[in-house]
Amino acid sequence: MSVSVHQIAIPNPYFEGPSNVFLIQHSHSPTVLIDAGVGTEESLGLLRSELAKHGGALRDIAVVLLTHKHVDHCGLARVISDESGAAVYVHRDDWADVALFEERYDQVSQLYLEAMRRWEIPHEVMEQMAHFRARLAGLARSVPTAQEIHDGQTLRFGELEFRVVHTPGHTQGSVCFLLGEKLFTGDHLLPTYTSNVGATDVTTEGHLEKFLASLKKILELPDVEHVEIWPGHGRPWKDPRPRIEKILAHHRERAERILKILDDGRVYTAFEIAQKLFGRLKDHHVLLGAGEVYAHLEVLERQGRVRQSEPHRFQIVL
Repeated sequence: MSVSVHQIAIPNPYFEGPSNVFLIQHSHSPTVLIDAGVGTEESLGLLRSELAKHGGALRDIAVVLLTHKHVDHCGLARVISDESGAAVYVHRDDWADVALFEERYDQVSQLYLEAMRRWEIPHEVMEQMAHFRARLAGLARSVPTAQEIHDGQTLRFGELEFRVVHTPGHTQGSVCFLLGEKLFTGDHLLPTYTSNVGATDVTTEGHLEKFLASLKKILELPDVEHVEIWPGHGRPWKDPRPRIEKILAHHRERAERILKILDDGRVYTAFEIAQKLFGRLKDHHVLLGAGEVYAHLEVLERQGRVRQSEPHRFQIVL
């Protein structure tokens, strides 16, 4: 029997579209899930019914491989592990926020408040984001048994071999899993929209530079033109090169647009630039927009093209 990969689209109540869970079956190997969807009863019910369509059940899951720490990808990991005894794997840099999700939630929420102050997001919007974060708290549970993985590691389960490809940027611990010519990319590489960088992990810095380097790392895979991309959202496709080149160009253009805004000589905050770039943003998109602008400003500052006239207020270097 060859490897069978089944895409299961799990409902996602707070973000853009369903999150993909991939069921991987092989007659001589344990059953593997890549990602676990968001932790709601609706998602759990759908996962059970989809597993049944493919002759399986939650109790059959032996391994859960997490591409990163976000609740729409790790939310059901604890439920699956408790019911089936499945081993859960996550990159060491995202491990704490999965293994200690509940214990660290308030701490991470505080980091978001500090980040929003750097981005100069208005107080009333910060309050809205605090309520949004509070709603997310119930969408995952701590997975204390989660095991750490690292870049270049090979994970063997029966006859299945997954190579871990560390791709930091969207989160510090984001990874892709390479199974033969199939690359499971989580949120690192998506088919229609570009992963947010800057607001999706506030535990470290330098997100944009890491993200762009991680995209180029995918281009260096052997026979990359034959690689199939199985993303965390959307449909799979073959050959990541055109999409990666488009994303790299997108970020080059984004940087130039930011510089054009600053070209009037005024001083701007990340939030003000985001408003000019994207117009009026709603809900968590305020956070995503300002965070990504700030990530670009960090890079432009290191390049000597912008400077902070005072903390977190930027102007162009003439």
